Amino acid sequence: MANVAVINYGPLNDYAAMLPELVDGLHVLSHNDLANTADFALYEYVPDCEFVPYPELKIRQLARERRFTHLITDNEYDLERAARIREDLGIPGQSSASALSFRDKVVMKEVAQRAVATPRFARLQAINDLTDFIAENAYPVVVKPVKQGGSRDIVVLRDENELVEFSRRHWRDDLMVEGYVEGDIYHVDAVLADDYRFVASSRYLRNCLGVLSGQNNGSLQLHPQDKLAKRLEEFLDTTLGAFDTPSTGAYHLEVFHTPEDELVLCEIASRVGGSRIPALTRATYGLDLLTTWLRLSCGLPVDPPPSAPPAELHGSVAIVPQGRPVRAPDSPPFEWVRHYQVNKQLAPGATPQNSTSNLCFAIVRGADTQEVERRLLEVEDWLLAHLRERPSHEGPNP
Repeated sequence: MANVAVINYGPLNDYAAMLPELVDGLHVLSHNDLANTADFALYEYVPDCEFVPYPELKIRQLARERRFTHLITDNEYDLERAARIREDLGIPGQSSASALSFRDKVVMKEVAQRAVATPRFARLQAINDLTDFIAENAYPVVVKPVKQGGSRDIVVLRDENELVEFSRRHWRDDLMVEGYVEGDIYHVDAVLADDYRFVASSRYLRNCLGVLSGQNNGSLQLHPQDKLAKRLEEFLDTTLGAFDTPSTGAYHLEVFHTPEDELVLCEIASRVGGSRIPALTRATYGLDLLTTWLRLSCGLPVDPPPSAPPAELHGSVAIVPQGRPVRAPDSPPFEWVRHYQVNKQLAPGATPQNSTSNLCFAIVRGADTQEVERRLLEVEDWLLAHLRERPSHEGPNP
């Protein structure tokens, strides 16, 4: 019998539906309370699961009585401890060294620069490390935590005044600095195994950091036969060639495309892309990234990756929180809007906290990338024009 340990984050993940062959062998410890868990071998809702050591302790205690054949997680912040447990318990999968290389952005770039172009970078121990880097490389520079995600706590310093303002913040012991790279940002999302390969490329509608200053964000897919899409896929393969990778892996790669037509690594993660990326992939390719990755990781069969060119492409745009109480409009009146959703958990007057922060978002379809982009900008204009002020005493969006 297969016994599978699961450290879960996603609030809507349905493991009974994703892994029905293994349901009575699933031991799930979850950051969010899940539905459809009655048939699991074990299920515990663990508040603050990703921040407390209890899940690791519990899995090790359970392993005294049963052998775990697999250990899986959907959460980037659990990759390192999942790898550590695997190594100690003799469970196949990603190693600790591999997990660290995809989590620590300094280690990541030290590894990646053997194969691809990266920005100049340095780990920061003290403020003089930052000033030395600026003296050598000039402004602008980007300062960020080495293990954070979603553009959280990232600061762009463009001049001495911004450096002084940054110096008034509490110093952190987990910072790095890198040179600012001009250009569009693309993302490549892949699930790779010995006998399986799915790769899809997209462009962010705007720089992800723009969300923190009030810019709306989103992404739009490239056709797989697009010349740049093929270059990005080759860039993924070249990048991964420098890393220790498990036999089955999911990857979310972000790449700068500079005005000089150079591809430069931004970051790469060994997990499924977040935000609306899985929904866009399902809409265009009929493929669920997380389900495919987890089933392959557990040795279960999956449908072959799509081979025919997609009939249409998709993109998404998210309206960021406005910093004032506003009501999101009803669904836009365009037949090409495939999905529209209002963030009902958003507090009135909220401000953007990370690259996924949104008041509402729309997914649109189109014949090609250009049409998708035109439609994203049109629906964005419509949504912004139909935001309505509302009393601050009201709760989240109805």
